[in-house]
This record gives sequence, C-alpha cells and structure tokens, in this order.
Amino acid sequence: MKKKLSSLLLAALVLCVSASAIPLVKPYTPDYSGEFVYYRDLSFTTPSLVGIIYYNESTYGARYYCPADKAARTQERDISIYFTIDAENGSIEFTGENIYGSDGSQDDADIVNYLHDFFYEFAERRQKIDLKGPEPLTVTDDFAQFGGDVKITYDNLIPIFNLAGLSTLDGTDVLYVETVGILSDTNDPAFSFYKGTNGIPKDKGRKFNGKSFAKAKPVTVGRQTVTLDDGWTQGTDNMFLLGDSALLTLTEIARPDIFKDSPDQFREILLRKLSEGSSTSYTLWKQRKCVQTDSAVKLDSIFWEPTESNVTRDFKRLTKLSNGGYALLSLTVFDSVYAKKKSYFDKILTSLSVEE
Repeated sequence: MKKKLSSLLLAALVLCVSASAIPLVKPYTPDYSGEFVYYRDLSFTTPSLVGIIYYNESTYGARYYCPADKAARTQERDISIYFTIDAENGSIEFTGENIYGSDGSQDDADIVNYLHDFFYEFAERRQKIDLKGPEPLTVTDDFAQFGGDVKITYDNLIPIFNLAGLSTLDGTDVLYVETVGILSDTNDPAFSFYKGTNGIPKDKGRKFNGKSFAKAKPVTVGRQTVTLDDGWTQGTDNMFLLGDSALLTLTEIARPDIFKDSPDQFREILLRKLSEGSSTSYTLWKQRKCVQTDSAVKLDSIFWEPTESNVTRDFKRLTKLSNGGYALLSLTVFDSVYAKKKSYFDKILTSLSVEE
C-alpha cells in the first residue's frame, strides 16, 4: 500500500535522464541506481531465477536462485556475485568480484560462470541494439548459450539490458521477466531476498463491509473527480482510505521542461517507475496489464509482499493534460478484498472524470 510517485522522484528523473546501465548504450528510458530485474530461466532442468542489479556505471550484482526439491533430492542454491567492470572500456571487461553462497564445488563454479556469461552476453548484445522509441523490439539472433537461433525482445520498461524475454523460434519461452524493482535505500534487501513465485500468491483473508455504491457522491481533487461512498475517509487533501482495505490518491504530475520535445519518453519513464516494486514488495510482471491511447493510460499491476503475506491490486489511471503533464489516479486494494467486491472497485475506477 506504499506505492507513490513524489516530486522528489520526478526531480531524480530529470537529473538522471541520460543514465545508462550498460557502457556505450544510449537508453531511451534511463536507468537508476538500485534498479533490478529477475528472470525465470527455463534453460535449467530445475526451477531457476536469474537476477541482475545495477548500482552505478561500473558496479553490478547478479544472483542465481533455485529452491530445494525433496522429490529430486536437491538442496536450495542461492549464489550471488557482486562485480565491477571497466566503465571506460567499450567492451565488457570484469575488473573484480565478490562471490557469496558458493560452496566451492564444480556445480557452483558452473553457476558463477553462467552468471558471468549471462551478463556479458546480454550487455554486449544490448550495445548493438538501438531502441529509438517506446515500442518493444524483437530480433532474431544466434545464441549458443540458449541452443542456437532465438527471438529476443527488448523493452524500455525493463531496466539494465532492456531484455523483456527470449524464446525459441516457435515462440516457446526460454527466459521471461518475473519481477522488476528498485531499492528504496542502501539497506533495502529486496534484491537478495526474492525467491520467486508461481502465479499469483494467495492474499491473507480480510474482512470487508463495503457500502452500496448507490449512496456514493462525487469527490473532487484538483481536476479529477471520482465517486466514493461514506465508507471512505479522507486522510489528506488528496488521499482517501477505505478502512485498511484500500487506498486512493488523486495527484497531478507536472512535465519537466526537459521533456517538452519528448512527451513519449516522459510517459515511458513514468510507466517504468509506476511499475516497479520496492522494499520487498514485488510486482508480478506477467500479471501486469497496460492499455494506452493518445490521451490516457490504464496500468493494472499486482504486488506481492511475502514477508507479510500481502497481495495487492494496484490500479493507475494517467490522463494527459494540455500542459503536457498527467493527472494520476492511484487505487490500491488488497487482493482478497478486490476478489469479493470487484464490481464495487471497478465502478470507482470508471467514475473518474478529468476536467481541463
């Protein structure tokens, strides 16, 4: 229930607009320190995750995780490497590393080498791709590490390599994004804590006594109006609470002057930041849905907080304003509550109107 986009974040967007996680890459959407991505890697015979995190132009981390399997009599494997590269060198040259979780066996050494190759290969391939706009790009490439000819999809919304997925030529997934996030501070364990999930985890049970939508009335904040019943209480000028079940905010995001001639880039940066998890609240990327028109964006996400057994539905509604900025409605609802009262919350979303 903590997802926010503050003015401080927008300031960071402007300051880091040209930042790139990979040397010699000119990103359409900038990379930010602490951003990470986890892939479900189906090239292994056991359920495996590979994560990559970016700290600065020369410092990164990579992690392999596989849970224990009693039937196969295999133990949990959790191996991380933190390494540096020569940021001044156009090629990807490793200059140092620390390894954690390896027992020194040949199997673990193979995993470390795989992480090396994973970073090197995708960084080098990304250097050869030019993502000039917001549209994803799919290319066919020969990739011995994944069995030969494959299709690789790049998307600006995914940090570091912009790698959205890799599949065989017949469309069978080999590698796909499971979660994307950013560390909230230097003590945030989000990257090292993640152990994956299969589908949508179960939210813990909650009580909800929503009132009749027919008794609702319009509520206006700035240019935005939504219809809420008296079960909602106003927490601040632009924030409303439905007990401990849901949170709704209405804000406006000004477009910095630097994006005056690149409105699509500004929108893509917003979508990336609004889609990321943080502080061990992980976005389930496969469940993410985004529908865009020239004037509006509907972004629906599911976030999972395993430490608290919380699963939340997160709805963002961006409406483009004549000044280039956006009106933003954000509605976050616990999944078990949303499942019981889907139509109740859907009506709130459809009640949104924005006046210029």
